Amino acid sequence: MSSTGKANTVLAAAVTFLLLTTCGAYFSFSRLQTTQRWVRHTLDVQHALDHFSTAFSRAGRLRAQYIDSGDPSFLSLQAEGAVNVRHALTDIRRLTADNVTQQANWENLSQITDRRLALMEQSIEGKRSGKMNADSQALINHELLAVADSTEAAVSVMEEEEQRLLSERQSREVVSFSVITGVLLTGLFLALVFFLIHHQMIMEQVSERSRAEAAQRNLSARLLNLQDEERRRFARELHDSVGQHLAAMKMGLSILQHRLPADPIVADCLKLSDDAMAETRTISHLLHPPLLDEVGLNSAIRWFVEGFANRSRIQVDLHVPDNGLRYEDSVELVLFRALQESLTNVHRHSGADHVDVALATDGNQITLTVRDYGKGISPDVLQSVKVNGMGGVGLAGMTERLREIGGQFQIKSSPSGTEIVAQAPARSRVVQPSESLPTPVQEVNR
Repeated sequence: MSSTGKANTVLAAAVTFLLLTTCGAYFSFSRLQTTQRWVRHTLDVQHALDHFSTAFSRAGRLRAQYIDSGDPSFLSLQAEGAVNVRHALTDIRRLTADNVTQQANWENLSQITDRRLALMEQSIEGKRSGKMNADSQALINHELLAVADSTEAAVSVMEEEEQRLLSERQSREVVSFSVITGVLLTGLFLALVFFLIHHQMIMEQVSERSRAEAAQRNLSARLLNLQDEERRRFARELHDSVGQHLAAMKMGLSILQHRLPADPIVADCLKLSDDAMAETRTISHLLHPPLLDEVGLNSAIRWFVEGFANRSRIQVDLHVPDNGLRYEDSVELVLFRALQESLTNVHRHSGADHVDVALATDGNQITLTVRDYGKGISPDVLQSVKVNGMGGVGLAGMTERLREIGGQFQIKSSPSGTEIVAQAPARSRVVQPSESLPTPVQEVNR
């Protein structure tokens, strides 16, 4: 399996663990919520039992106060208390409907409640009618105490059952919470491990790709350097070999012309030899201008721009500082090639009749700007140029050359024209005064 396939497999495993963890957490949370609902339900039953006991105690106190004082105002309060007891008993039945044991306990509590309420009503009626004496009331009070004890015992049984259920359900809640925590931590840990493995694989792929791109850039730079060396060798061969042969041929033709001054064929051959020498010299200088090695970038730019303007009939406004600064050979060569490529593209594609060329140094950076006033580049073509460059050296080659020396290349275009900016580190060197160098015009005409 390829490294990409392995990385995708690890990523799929990490996502799968996350999904399984999510599902497990969902079911665990559902179980936890159910357990919590049962815990709240148990607490509600306990609250209802407490409310029942409180209501019964209040009803009993109001009965005793009426029996002792005979104040009829206690009757309505006692009747209200008895109703509250019935309501509390009904709530207990509703809340314990799901529990068979508690329903049996409720039946016992309901019977005791009916008996106790009936005794209270009998005591109150006897007091109100005056048919009961103190001894009869004492007997009823004695019986009420016994029934009250039975009520408390029945309520206590139900509370104990609810407390047992509460402890059991709280234990389940703790277990559910522990399960959720374990599922989440385990799933997240495994997913994190797989994500780290996936990240490591991706970083290895990125490193491998970076190494491949670096090797490709090194190869491209090597090819460009070999191309420059080949141009330099061809230029030297044209100048030293072909140029010398043409010069010797011209000398022979000149001698022949002295002997045959009226012969038109000799005159035509002499003119053709002059044209061939000039063309050979131009091609040699375009392949690798000797001015670039001898007097530097500024003079080479002036010479090339002058020749370009004469050949293309395009007006060029040149702004190059007139100083003795020299830059590293690689910087001068790259910027000169950028100028060549830019002006060639202007002549072939822009349709412009006016171009601005500027060379400026700002601190530790030298900038070459070529601005034409032609038809510009369409957005689609411009995007393609930026991504794919052009044929031969092209814009892609310019970009690669500048990157190799630590510079950068930018291209901007609009319907009003195109601007190309090449920036490189300005590691300059000063020409020694003792150096005696020919002027550009002398070099061209030599």
